[in-house]
Amino acid sequence: MAKRSNFLIFLFLLIIPILPSGVLPYILPSSQIIEFMTNKFATIKTLTITQHTKIKDIHQEKEKAFGEIVSLSSPYLYRSEIPGQPGKRLIIHNKAKTLRIIDRKITYDEESYDLIYRFFLLSHDPARLLEMLKEVGINTDKVSLTRFEGKIAYLIGGKKEESARLLIDKELFFPLLLKYGDYRFGFSDYIEFMEHTWYPFQIVYSYKGEIIEEYTVMDIQANLPIDVSLFNIPLIRDKFIQSELKQ
Repeated sequence: MAKRSNFLIFLFLLIIPILPSGVLPYILPSSQIIEFMTNKFATIKTLTITQHTKIKDIHQEKEKAFGEIVSLSSPYLYRSEIPGQPGKRLIIHNKAKTLRIIDRKITYDEESYDLIYRFFLLSHDPARLLEMLKEVGINTDKVSLTRFEGKIAYLIGGKKEESARLLIDKELFFPLLLKYGDYRFGFSDYIEFMEHTWYPFQIVYSYKGEIIEEYTVMDIQANLPIDVSLFNIPLIRDKFIQSELKQ
């Protein structure tokens, strides 16, 4: 009997180290989290969005609201404009370059990561997306769990408030928050706009803690053909300059 008891104690001690811990849940590596996230949007090759845009001028404390058409094509093409008023506000991103025309002036024409958040929501190579996160300063070797607006989320990056980080819903693998430098982008109100395909109908862009722009989707269509010349920055820049010279 004593031998049997000793054997059971030995077996129990042997098994304890290999039992899963009830206190520390298993946390996926960032590469796998990003892969699951990109799989959620893998069917979206192009997007055509009609959105309501609200802009706050933090210097004059005024708000502007208007409609915009946003065109996106996987993996790096973006264009937004006010219908019929391209000189009023036109933003184009192609690979790493961004052209911004506001009130008939070129206000930006350089490399930029400002629109990286838009490319989370299209078909994308997860390895390249992971590299882009590193390029904006997110430590992809750090992964933890946190709570965000009542949801349990994976946190990729530092835990401190000022740290660059990406929050992804633990159950649905939807992006919830992207922060790097002084920029912060929040994604909410996910709606299934076609079968098994979801999109955040509300995106909020903040700078230095102040809400700068808010985008609300009014209509959205996926995988429509899009003219790639709409994203040709040198061509569009030259046409704009020529039209200004004529005026």
